[in-house]
Amino acid sequence: MSLSELVQRSGVPASTIHHYRRAGMIPPPVREAANRFAYDSRHLEALLQIRSHSSDPDCRERIVDAAIHAFRTRSYNEVTVSDIAEASHLAKGSVYRYFESKEDLLTAAIEKLLEQTAERFEATVQSLGGAEGLTSDPGKAALVFGHLLVDVLPILLELGARAAKGHEPSADLARKVLRTLAETGGRPFVNDGDQESAISAGLGVIERAFATVLSWAVGPDWPPDNGLAT
Repeated sequence: MSLSELVQRSGVPASTIHHYRRAGMIPPPVREAANRFAYDSRHLEALLQIRSHSSDPDCRERIVDAAIHAFRTRSYNEVTVSDIAEASHLAKGSVYRYFESKEDLLTAAIEKLLEQTAERFEATVQSLGGAEGLTSDPGKAALVFGHLLVDVLPILLELGARAAKGHEPSADLARKVLRTLAETGGRPFVNDGDQESAISAGLGVIERAFATVLSWAVGPDWPPDNGLAT
């Protein structure tokens, strides 16, 4: 079919079709002449699928969740965008509507995990009696935080390795992760709400938490029990 026919049948403007083609979101058309290209059912199906998912408010979250699972269980080089698309039950082109690259997917996965980890730690602090309960027992805070770090450790190690190789975006993200985790870990130990004081206190918590995780890692019972000691 011609481009005009594809526009009519899909409801997608020609300019948008050209954008999808350049982005690799639909197959390339067949060149029939210098200025004429032919499209077929593959192009129509791809366009309709992109349109069907573009209005799904949960689509991006499904992609990020699939990316979290993929990067948590495999290294960056082992994960492909196709893997994430398949786990999200989406076409590969649909993933590229939300993320330009696998790098963007890794960043989104880490940012969501960071947010979840901070929320989980704050909730756990409250369940253990709030700031007062942890201030008197820093070791307990390290234990609690250690259990939460185990869940995100594979991705954090991947990020750290990429930063250590000189990848500046990874280094910037690694600094953001460390500051956020430190502030979250140190907040129960400061009363004035000062961010830098919380970060300073939290770095000590993180050090003890990582020491706890390392002791688990070299012990006979890795991975550790998911239950948190109280």
